[in-house]
Amino acid sequence: MRESAFWNLWPEMESRVSAIQVTRQGVLAAALSCSLTALVSALSVGGYTLYNFLDALIFAIVAWRIYRLSFSWSIFGFVFFLVERIDGVMRGTIKINLVGWIIAAAFVMCYVNSIRATWFLRKNKEPQVEPSDKALVS
Repeated sequence: MRESAFWNLWPEMESRVSAIQVTRQGVLAAALSCSLTALVSALSVGGYTLYNFLDALIFAIVAWRIYRLSFSWSIFGFVFFLVERIDGVMRGTIKINLVGWIIAAAFVMCYVNSIRATWFLRKNKEPQVEPSDKALVS
């Protein structure tokens, strides 16, 4: 039995079903980013402001749009996550440790896989028609 495409680091996508399953990695990453940001903001740990709730709202929208198989929102979520991490490191609000880097790398892979999967879905949206079949369709 094939193992789930959801848990693979670099899953193969052979059908629409497997590609949709892979997009759920991006949904999970965005939903966790949203939840953790909102939780930390609600607890007011580390001097968080109302802008952090806006970040949580943006991640919630990203999760919803990736769930709806949006290629552009998959890219936006990836870029937004990277910008957030880089900004946090530059301002010193994110402490750099091994566990943090491993979690960030896992989130990056989830976003990258959702970009791959939504691209696969976009590329394979219409059924392939052979040139010889086009004459029959016309």
